[in-house]
Amino acid sequence: MSKTPAGTYRANWRDSANRQKAKTFRTKKEANAFLSEVEGAVNRGTYVDPHAGRLRFGDFVTRWLAGRSVEARTAERTDSMLRAHLLPQWADWPLSRIDYLAVQEWVANLGRTLAPSTTAKHLGMLSMIMETAIRARLISVNPCDGVRVPRNRTREARAGTVSRDAFFGRLLPAVPAEHRGIVCAAAGAGLRWGECAGLPWEAVDLDRGLLHVAQVAVETHGGIVLRAYPKTRAGVRAVPMPPFLVDELRRRRGAGSLDGRALVFADRDGGPQRRSNFRRRVWLPSLVRAGLLGRVAEVASGRWLAVWPDRDGREQRAEFATEAAAVAHVAASAVSGLRFHDLRHSYITWLVTDGVPVNVVRRVVGHEKASTTLDRYTHTPDDYADRVRLTFADDSLTFRLSPGPVDPGTAPPPGPERNRERDDPRRGDADPICRLPSTASGRCRRAGTHRRHSMFCTNSAQGSCCLLAASMPPSSRWVAAGPYLEATTFASRRRLTFKQLTGYVALLLCSTRESDADRHDSPGCFPERPRPPVVWA
Repeated sequence: MSKTPAGTYRANWRDSANRQKAKTFRTKKEANAFLSEVEGAVNRGTYVDPHAGRLRFGDFVTRWLAGRSVEARTAERTDSMLRAHLLPQWADWPLSRIDYLAVQEWVANLGRTLAPSTTAKHLGMLSMIMETAIRARLISVNPCDGVRVPRNRTREARAGTVSRDAFFGRLLPAVPAEHRGIVCAAAGAGLRWGECAGLPWEAVDLDRGLLHVAQVAVETHGGIVLRAYPKTRAGVRAVPMPPFLVDELRRRRGAGSLDGRALVFADRDGGPQRRSNFRRRVWLPSLVRAGLLGRVAEVASGRWLAVWPDRDGREQRAEFATEAAAVAHVAASAVSGLRFHDLRHSYITWLVTDGVPVNVVRRVVGHEKASTTLDRYTHTPDDYADRVRLTFADDSLTFRLSPGPVDPGTAPPPGPERNRERDDPRRGDADPICRLPSTASGRCRRAGTHRRHSMFCTNSAQGSCCLLAASMPPSSRWVAAGPYLEATTFASRRRLTFKQLTGYVALLLCSTRESDADRHDSPGCFPERPRPPVVWA
């Protein structure tokens, strides 16, 4: 450090490349503090040249683009965002002058004209460029950190999925017959648009019911190209097909033999379909006819009323002379609505809701992380309330022993005169569904309800019974014995462990053979003492 003739203090140091640097300060204290900070940064390897930030944003972007290696579609999207919004705003700014407040103001202005999702993409692009500048030791902090993006209220209000009843009952019949195959592939196999458009017949195994996803179609400004690999490494996969998809592909293929390299969902010229054309000509009109986007109704002979929502959510109306004209107008004017990609969201939601393990769903749909499957693609089904109630109401079977010896001939047989509504175990106040008569022989007897049967072994001395085996649905795995020798089956989708069934829990390890049952015919299977109820952990 040295004092200049003007009375200021010049701090001199060498950077990590051993080049001489200098900076002038008004006081000696400021110069010493700066030198201490610089020496520490050089020793830690985090040194940033104070003069490096003078490089203009536009010049740095040119160097940044030259060092990128991305797909053609990604490069086109990047060039479009840079040309439209980033370079007009930041091209002449030095990198060190771009701060948090300037970025936040820019994002707020973008949010007034662009959708929140588009604004977030532009902010992400700027953050990526500034992060590269940090690695290049041009700036020390990223000014995009902590910048708030307007929330996407439209996406929060949009459904995002379609139920299976609505898909099979409304949407699929509204799709033209020649295009139902690609819609079934998205909803029945969870394929992306590019995977559907680039699917060749050689990747379809109708006999085994499998789709092999590898080739995809990618749209660029120059046309549509077929790429031999999907979006991610996990995208290469084999997807099991449901019966409705297999039947639809069989009808599409016909009896003749096709070239294996031919596309399953080709356009009239045999090439891959363009997504924008399919959306405008097929998808949106199908949503309108299905009643999932606006509505069209005949109000009089030769008069059709079209109703659709605008961008602000207000309902618009117009009358047309034909149904086709009304459908076309709603499809062109309505905002939001179900996307083709939402069929993939629906497919994943159906699988997760039905209890398919998340790791299996992730593998089938080609996600690299299970968090993507759960956080982004899994939605709440429309019938979630019924599913919650069913969890506590529909898995109960009750078997109660008589308090004393009962003659087999006096046991009331089940018959049509029984009040099933009153005896429904879901009500909680039902009479015993089946009483097991005690016998001294200890022979096994079958008892049960109108739905399921179980085999018990009775013992008159102890007044108890031991569950030996049960012919229950394959989804049932556990059986719990409660205070009144109640047998309750629990569906496997609950993922219950042994510790979660406190009380008396028996694992079905024995068969229904009488010889195996006799070995368990012993008193003390259920000791006669106060028994705690089943408690959910």
